[in-house]
Amino acid sequence: MAGTSYRLGRRAFKLVYKVYYRFLFGRSFPFSGRLERAVAAWEAETGRGDVPVSRERWEEEYRQGKWELMRTLDELARYSVIAGYLHHLHPGGSVLDVGSGEGLLCDHLRPFGYSRYHGVDLAEAAIQQAAARSDEKTTFAAADAEIYVPDGSFDAIVFNECVYYFQDPLGTVERYRASLNPGGTLIVSTFRGLRADTIARRLNAALPLAEETAITNAKGTWMVRVYR
Repeated sequence: MAGTSYRLGRRAFKLVYKVYYRFLFGRSFPFSGRLERAVAAWEAETGRGDVPVSRERWEEEYRQGKWELMRTLDELARYSVIAGYLHHLHPGGSVLDVGSGEGLLCDHLRPFGYSRYHGVDLAEAAIQQAAARSDEKTTFAAADAEIYVPDGSFDAIVFNECVYYFQDPLGTVERYRASLNPGGTLIVSTFRGLRADTIARRLNAALPLAEETAITNAKGTWMVRVYR
């Protein structure tokens, strides 16, 4: 009976979870903090992969090689679309890569050329892996993107598969707008899911969307959005 009640409770909360992301996410209302914490606990318990996790977990996953999957062929199209947008909109420009991991995006940008590429990631282990890519135009920093203040401004700022890991995704993306050069671009890539799609809808309502592209393969669907 206990097991049955537990399963029924999980199913019932799944409905609450869907309602939360469809109508309530990012909004202030009575008991909103309590509901937000309950949703976060449910996400942690069910092992969702597109929610905020601790710095320690990121460090462990990079040390164990989990994120080497970003180098696989099924990730190539997404990186190519982002690099294509950057080259078309800001040829030879400066790029801030938020949530850069080991810096794979700069590998896709180097054939086009750039004046400056700076990658920021929460995990020291990721930045250590990125160190081999550093040169006079290419730098990296280990920092919490939600409080990080960039040094200087950039032609484009990229959030590549990272916004759903922020505690405050909407506020964080908005804050980085201050670090764009005039005429600059924000590029946000997300893997489709309930939380990601909700964040994207809120971003679309807050920012001027110039273009969006869907990339689909056997793994699923990514959306790459350009905000000018």
